[in-house]
Amino acid sequence: MDKRLIKNLEVNLPRLGFGCMRLPLNEGKIDFERAKEMIHHAMSKGLNYFDTAYNYHNGESETFLGKILPEFPRESYFLTSKLPVWKVKSIEDAEALFNEQLDKCNTEYFDFYLLHSLSKKTIETVEKFNLYYFLLKKKKEGKIKNIGFSFHDTNEVLEKFVAAHKWDFVQLQINYWDWAENDAKGAYEILEKNNIPCFVMEPVRGGFLSSFAPQVQKYLTDYNPNNSVSSWALKWVGSLPNIAIVLSGMSNMEQLKDNINTFTNFENINDDELKLINNVVEELRKIQPVPCTGCRYCMDCSFGVDIPGVFGVYNDYKKTENVELTIKNYKFLTEKERPENCQKCEACVPKCPQHINIPEELEKIKREMDLIINK
Repeated sequence: MDKRLIKNLEVNLPRLGFGCMRLPLNEGKIDFERAKEMIHHAMSKGLNYFDTAYNYHNGESETFLGKILPEFPRESYFLTSKLPVWKVKSIEDAEALFNEQLDKCNTEYFDFYLLHSLSKKTIETVEKFNLYYFLLKKKKEGKIKNIGFSFHDTNEVLEKFVAAHKWDFVQLQINYWDWAENDAKGAYEILEKNNIPCFVMEPVRGGFLSSFAPQVQKYLTDYNPNNSVSSWALKWVGSLPNIAIVLSGMSNMEQLKDNINTFTNFENINDDELKLINNVVEELRKIQPVPCTGCRYCMDCSFGVDIPGVFGVYNDYKKTENVELTIKNYKFLTEKERPENCQKCEACVPKCPQHINIPEELEKIKREMDLIINK
């Protein structure tokens, strides 16, 4: 596994980090033996950065790592966790949560520690309880080595918060689909401008960039049939100059080995490969069976249907033909938000700038989703 020196942090990090949010499962719980085998394999290959959080696997992820990682010398790996800001109602809560995490992870310190999933709303909590200074205090005590935050909001909010404090690193969702579609490029450039190392989450966008409809996937497999579709996404983001580490949430040994292979003897993506990625993005943009732009003018539905959410899941399915991912995304919708709750009142139809017959499309999607789920 390739490593590189992150000068700002004075540390050598592996190019790939092990995200512990999607560990293998057995009856809904972490499959201890399979997950343990993956951790040991990762360590044997030099992948020694493990990223967890308070809420991953319903709280099991930290506890699992607390049982496995002490089998290795503490200085031989990097351990990262995150403060669940949404649970903090007082500074005492932050102290209790942090101490609980140290205990669950069976460690005396975190190499990297983040304020988790910040947005404009949660930043209000951060400022109200001075949580940045709480992290700074823990850093001075030696219980945190590097402080940062993960982020999900607009670039305007990001720029203001980056300027408000001194950060060792920031974790962003960066991938070649979001780069232009959701201006991840702008977010990346904010960190670059401020000389802050960028840690990457969702490089494969939760699996969206791991498989495509055949006519799209052909671009990549014709060029190199030996490389997985996911490896293209990892290589693309890993080639950006201000990327310190790329996190991947791996669920099985096959994914782990493939990702390690991508970051072993790593070579930056070349111009021909970049053109192929751009072709893939253009082809994906064309696949829009329901011409929904996500403007949400149709909302709110009186019966609770998340109209743009349903259309988004369906359009992604047509782009990827990834059944497993589609079922997972569909189940993220609550029962009330799903298309079967459409009562065909048609109140949404005149509001749609794209002139979509929304009840008709929802009925069609329901039929297709029923077939997919019940296969």
